Parts: sequence; C-alpha cells; structure tokens
Amino acid sequence: MEADKNDAEQIPEEQQLDEGCIKDEPDERLIDEIIKENIQLKEEIQKLEAELQEATKDLQIKEDIPETTMKFLSVESAEDESQFLNISCSFQVSSLVAYELQKGQALITFEKEEVAQNVIMMGKHQVKIEDSHVEVTAQPVLLNAGIRFQVRVEVSKVKVNVTEIPDGLPEEQMRDKLELSFCKSRNGGGEVESVHYDKQSRSAVITFVEAGVVDKILKKKDYPLYINQSCHRVAVSPHIERHVQKYQIFSGISKRTVLLTGMEHIGTVDEETLEDLVNIHFQRKKNGGGEVEVVKCSLGQPYVAYFEE
Repeated sequence: MEADKNDAEQIPEEQQLDEGCIKDEPDERLIDEIIKENIQLKEEIQKLEAELQEATKDLQIKEDIPETTMKFLSVESAEDESQFLNISCSFQVSSLVAYELQKGQALITFEKEEVAQNVIMMGKHQVKIEDSHVEVTAQPVLLNAGIRFQVRVEVSKVKVNVTEIPDGLPEEQMRDKLELSFCKSRNGGGEVESVHYDKQSRSAVITFVEAGVVDKILKKKDYPLYINQSCHRVAVSPHIERHVQKYQIFSGISKRTVLLTGMEHIGTVDEETLEDLVNIHFQRKKNGGGEVEVVKCSLGQPYVAYFEE
C-alpha cells in the first residue's frame, strides 16, 4: 500500500514538471518572435531615417554669413538669469521667386509702386519702335509660391559636446566616468549638473553648474577621459541648438514690376535696343510712366527672372 501511495504522490510531480516544460516552450517562442520583430523594426527605422536624410538634402541651405560690424547701443538687465546661459542670434531667410519670361514679353520695374499700378490700369500702350508703333499690354506679374522662415541659433554657455568616446563600458558606468573626468578642476572642468550619454554614437552632452567652465574646456579641442587607469583624449565642441521658426509660404503679385506682352513679331531690333526703347517710353509721365529701375525683354529664348521679397 505504501508503494502505491508513493507512486500516487509522484504522478502529480511528474505532471507538474511536464506542464512546466510545456509552458516554457511557448514563452521561448514568444521571446524569439519579439526579438525578430524588434530587429525588423530597427531595420525599418534605419531605412526610413536614411530616406528622410536623402529627401531633405535639397532643402538644406548652406550659406556663409558675411562678417558684419556690430555696435552695442545699450545694456539691458535680464529678467531671468537663465537668459545669460546662451549666446543666441537669429537670421531671416527668404527664397528667391522664379518667373519665366517668354518670347515677346518684357518685365519693367519702376521705382514707385503707384507708377506700376497706373501703367497696369491704363492697359494698352503704344510704344514707338524705330518707325512704327507697337501695341503692348501691361499686366500684373503673378508670382509663384516662395518661402521665408527664421533660423534661431543658440550657443550654450553651460553645455559642451563630447565625441569620440571609447567603447567598452556599460552606459551607466560610462556616465560616471565622464562626470568624474569633467569635474576635475585641474583639467579645466567643474561641477557637473548632468551627463547625457549616447552609447551608439559614442557621444555625450555635459551640463555644468557654472557658466565659465565651458569657456575653459573649449580652449582646447580635446579633453582627458580617465578609464581604468588609462587616459583617453575625447573631442569637445560647443553645444549649438538650431531652431526653425515662423515658417511661411507666400505668393502674390509684384508691386513695382509690370509684365508687357505683344512683342512677339518684332524682328528688326535686338533685345538691348528694344529694352532702351521701352525704357524711354515708360520714363515719360505723359505715357503714364515714371522712373524705371530695370527693363528685361525676350525676343528669342525664355529667360528666368528672380524676385526678392
């Protein structure tokens, strides 16, 4: 009887072990599926990031800002001390608007808006070209869409970028090493407020408590990082944040430029001579004109004129 009882007690234990094995197998399959999905998602993200970077290449603007003499007129007291933590500047950027001038057309720009509007209101004009008069029609210049936006650049006085960080330590440990190295005053460091470390890009942003520390660190292009009794040189650079603000798409009608049409069949003069004759005609007040800035005519191939805002 005792043997039977022991067998009876062993059966549930064996069943329990079998059930545990059965439960572990689906869990392992589920984990494998999740790992595969994560790998696929990472690949898709990398692909999308590459496509986004390629798509934005045409929208990137690279322009050298000319040197400008600056004159400081007054000193203003800041409402908040945090305003002194950044050096900031802003730039207004506007695109040129292209307009295609077709054969037999001309663009004439006046110095005053009211003159251009008066020429358009008159509509038809008899322009003397050599021994004959040619009727031209004055029309407003409908411009294509353009863009304008403001770029704000801020250079931090309390943050510094660190790159070329050696790999080999866990993230938390590397953050500690960075904080310990950058707080050493003998190397130009100071009290560290926070460390944002990115293991994948081997870079970090160090934020200091005091503003003057960054200036001392940036006097050199690198900084000593101590790891396991070894000294590594990491690159340091200013922490710059860029913001695009007030992005606008605009279109409209040129206020001082007029489109002249009706000169398709003029073949006896060249473009430069025609521009002079059109200029002379519309300089005269009796013809409804006024002071002219520039005239551009097309008697052959189309031209592209660019308008500024």
